Amino acid sequence: MQQHPFQLRDHGGNVIEMIVIEEIRSDHKVVEALKILLNKFDYVILALSETASLHPSFSTAIPELTATGRLLVVAREDKQVDIDLHDAKRFKEVPEAEHRVYGERNVARILEQLKKMSPLQSSAHKLLMMLRNPDVKFEDIEEVTRNDPKLTMRMLKISNSAFFMRRMPFESLKSVVAFLGIEGIRQIITQETFEGFAKFFANQRDKLAHMRRCSHLAAYIGKLMGGDQNLVGKMLSAGLLHDLGALMLCYYDSDEYARVTRMVRNDKKSICEAEIEVFGIDHQELGQILIPKMGMPEYLAPIMGKHHNQSIPAGDFVLGSVIIANGFLNQRIENLPSFTPYEHLLPAFAEERRNKKSTSSIGKKSSESKMAEITANKEEEGYVFAVPEVFDVLKKELDKFIMSGSEAHGI
Repeated sequence: MQQHPFQLRDHGGNVIEMIVIEEIRSDHKVVEALKILLNKFDYVILALSETASLHPSFSTAIPELTATGRLLVVAREDKQVDIDLHDAKRFKEVPEAEHRVYGERNVARILEQLKKMSPLQSSAHKLLMMLRNPDVKFEDIEEVTRNDPKLTMRMLKISNSAFFMRRMPFESLKSVVAFLGIEGIRQIITQETFEGFAKFFANQRDKLAHMRRCSHLAAYIGKLMGGDQNLVGKMLSAGLLHDLGALMLCYYDSDEYARVTRMVRNDKKSICEAEIEVFGIDHQELGQILIPKMGMPEYLAPIMGKHHNQSIPAGDFVLGSVIIANGFLNQRIENLPSFTPYEHLLPAFAEERRNKKSTSSIGKKSSESKMAEITANKEEEGYVFAVPEVFDVLKKELDKFIMSGSEAHGI
């Protein structure tokens, strides 16, 4: 008697599990069955037994099967799924896939809440969405701001802050665009959007303070490295929004997030491990999902999703600055038992600083004093990024930032 190619197990809550015991090719009956199930159920768990695997030809069916994001694959061994699963997430055990379904449903509820939040109904958000178009013109910006003079005033306040280091203050948005360009406006609106959310989440003082501190230190690290204003501006925005996912999780269920915090403090779990255990998703992945939904610049998405990673792409100084600033705060200021290691990233920043110093020193007058020459050599060695000196450098800058009151009043 021929054995049926698969078995079904109903998990309830409109979740079905398909258990397969043999190799699946593109013409296998499982493919058509999956298409039917994916249209009928919220989530389908494709569970591969020890004897089952996905044949390379199955790759042709994967794009259609994963388009809705409802397919989850369970396979213990890597060799069972030696193909690109596209948007399908893979797990080693069925309970892990079930827990992920719980996380996906939490995300859906959070996104529904997000739509109703007042900051996303604002002129700033409308402008942010408009700036996602690379061909946006100043006239388009002016049309939005014309009907919201308060937004214009706030944008001018940010552009006249110490960060942009202008001797003469900007008096109009036109002059801001002329000097900073569209990317500069995008950074200003990103900061303004954060301030809108900060008012909405005003009760989460500790988290907001952490995000502002991380933003300031990430930008400071960029300045120490010798980054230009555009790069440092991206570091500022990335640091400001890196924990957006955590902010949303806490807003979504503050009691459950308090449990996450206790697990980090008492059980020595990492923040991401604790969040996944409690919510089925961590703040990194949630933040990455939120970025396009909120109209934020695309370069922020990898920052949201990887700022607790230990390895980063070579030359990604924006992500690196956030990891260093966040890790320093977690380790040295907040005294968390578990934090993301960051010291291994410092040499790349020191090397970049040396390169910048070397380039800028070309053509200097030979009449410089011997003391200035010694100081320059010391700086070129990347001294400020050496351990343990970097801890003192960052702590002093953080103390200045806190004393200035900037973290309490916004950027």
